[in-house]
Amino acid sequence: MAFGLSFHPSTLLAAAISLVAATCAQAATGPNEVATGSYKFLARDEPLVTNDRKVDLWAEVYRPARLGAKPAPLVVFLHGNHSTCGRFDKDLGVRVDDRSDYTDTGECPKGYVVTPNHLGYGYLAEELASWGYVVVSINANRGVTAGDPAPGDFGLNLMRGRLVLRHLALLSAWSRGTGDLSPPKSLGFDPRGALDFRQVGLMGHSRGGEGVRAALVQFGDEGSPFPALIGDLKIRSIFEIGPVDGQTDRVLDAKGVNSMILLPACDGDVYNLQGMKVFDRAVTRKADDDRKNAIHGTIAVWGANHNAYNTEWLTTDSRGCHGSKRLFEAVGRSARQEATALGTLVPFFRATVGPDADADRAALFDPNVTLPKSLKSITAYDRGYLPGPIDSQTRVLESFNRRTGVSDSRLPTETVGVSAVHGPASFEHDPSVRAAFVDLTQGVSGDRYFQTNLSADGLDLSAFKTFAFRVSLTCFDGICARDSAGSQLDFAVALVTEGGTLSKALSVADRVKLRRPVGPKGFEELHSTLYTAEIPLKAFGLSKTAKVTGVRFIFEPGQRGKLYLSALTVSKFKAAPAGAARSSDAADAPELIVAASDEIRIPAATPGGDGNAMKIVRRPAGAPADGSQARSGGVDIVLSSKRFFPVTGALPRLKVGDRTLSGGEISADGGTIVFGLTDGEFAALPDGADVSLDIQASSPTWRFGRLAR
Repeated sequence: MAFGLSFHPSTLLAAAISLVAATCAQAATGPNEVATGSYKFLARDEPLVTNDRKVDLWAEVYRPARLGAKPAPLVVFLHGNHSTCGRFDKDLGVRVDDRSDYTDTGECPKGYVVTPNHLGYGYLAEELASWGYVVVSINANRGVTAGDPAPGDFGLNLMRGRLVLRHLALLSAWSRGTGDLSPPKSLGFDPRGALDFRQVGLMGHSRGGEGVRAALVQFGDEGSPFPALIGDLKIRSIFEIGPVDGQTDRVLDAKGVNSMILLPACDGDVYNLQGMKVFDRAVTRKADDDRKNAIHGTIAVWGANHNAYNTEWLTTDSRGCHGSKRLFEAVGRSARQEATALGTLVPFFRATVGPDADADRAALFDPNVTLPKSLKSITAYDRGYLPGPIDSQTRVLESFNRRTGVSDSRLPTETVGVSAVHGPASFEHDPSVRAAFVDLTQGVSGDRYFQTNLSADGLDLSAFKTFAFRVSLTCFDGICARDSAGSQLDFAVALVTEGGTLSKALSVADRVKLRRPVGPKGFEELHSTLYTAEIPLKAFGLSKTAKVTGVRFIFEPGQRGKLYLSALTVSKFKAAPAGAARSSDAADAPELIVAASDEIRIPAATPGGDGNAMKIVRRPAGAPADGSQARSGGVDIVLSSKRFFPVTGALPRLKVGDRTLSGGEISADGGTIVFGLTDGEFAALPDGADVSLDIQASSPTWRFGRLAR
């Protein structure tokens, strides 16, 4: 069993009835009837994808039942890393995916079925198809999902990107009526001239997120074979769900396209919200090759885990949430969590992809715009937003890149009644992001503010419309305690003009709600991720000729708290009027604070009960005599257990004393994981230190005793 849980048959029946009702309620709402088809070309040698393993060209295709005379916009989905074989667990009442034999052999053991990882986004694909899109959801099981790493591509996300491009090349050939592979009858329609390759969107979940970014980047590589194969391809937008980042030797960014990243706040797999770094790099880079007016953003969904966005991943990756109610179940589907994807992904693509795209639909990602009640009634959301790339239309005023006490303009900063230290933002963020960490915990009386000074002569901001900054609240006093309501924090911001005159001081609570950090149960650190506050410049009440010399953040006497401030910008994009919206309106938001019992109970591992074992294997130097690709030299730490090691998006974390190693190769049966080290890396590990393994929040730590070098 994957979980130490039991269910009465009547409970399972009730859950099944609820699931059916939820599924019916999520029927596609667009004007088009939806049809589905598929294509499947198995166990192929595809040298444009990889030279060392077989892969499948396999996908499910969702489309309007009646395609119009004009080519339809195309959206490609790519799932993440998960086991490729599953068995029905009678105690849980669902399929449990705990083997990956299909990855290498194309077959699953007796009693197992192939995990249909690509079918888990049907609820999203059908909705898009009802609005006129053709959606191709790729199955990446063979060779890639749960596959052995490649040099420079440990997560196989570059390979995933090439697989996406190979599918696009196949679809392009069919659209032109050419190619070696003919469209199968199972496709269900004639693809000739049916697809608009100038209007393409990509969605990736987990490792699929970095995978679709890899497709974008590799298509543009000098010498890439794919432009000649695909033709006039224009990728307009990328939407990522709980993506990973940094699992290749390349930095993969969503440059030149609209980019939105959904961050599950209680993600127990990609627990450190790696997708935040993709947005961070958009905020900190110059827009040399970014498309004018391309939007970039994040939307963190309170109470969401990783797996429930894929309806085929039927066991949770997270035991629950610190600081908010969970949207997901221990097993089975979660209609509420699926609704948060429907309410964000679909409007995003309808706003940015297609000849009839309505850009106004993207407004819901702007933190000044009130979210629709259909989303607010489910949970709370924190939004990061950049209305256009950093260029002449969006300008950075302060990034806190210099030492504490000095602004980017080399002018002294000012602190009265508070402290402010320049340094890295919270652990989820890219190293390029710097912040001012403001500490109010002394609670002193009298004037209290932090001021960063921008220019001695003053800046003319009359051409700009919006002032914005990134902000987050961190733990202090008891606000992050188990059942704490986590008091919200308000403060004011004012612009400083020549002679030290202050503009109107505007409440930040009128723009966003600064709430307590949240995160998945099972990890110690909660998320203090930065989100965006925007204020119309005209709301400050400055004259058109005023020159701005600084920005002052003003706090109440006696007020307590700790927060990050980052990325002060101005832009020529218009913000909503003051007081028009909130990041999440309390009037419609549900009660968010988690109850003491709102946790998925998973028994702790019994010492010795899992049969955990560790073996140190020293590899012989030199190339293997059989000519295989096996590693030569170095040391393998081989860990085995009766409790299977789950295949996940984030890399497993092996802890040896105070050292942490990420990676590991999990065997097809899930019973063994191997960490390969060089001789030097192994020698650096502390002899006699405790050895343990963490993979996801739903799995108790595996413990293996002490290292004996």
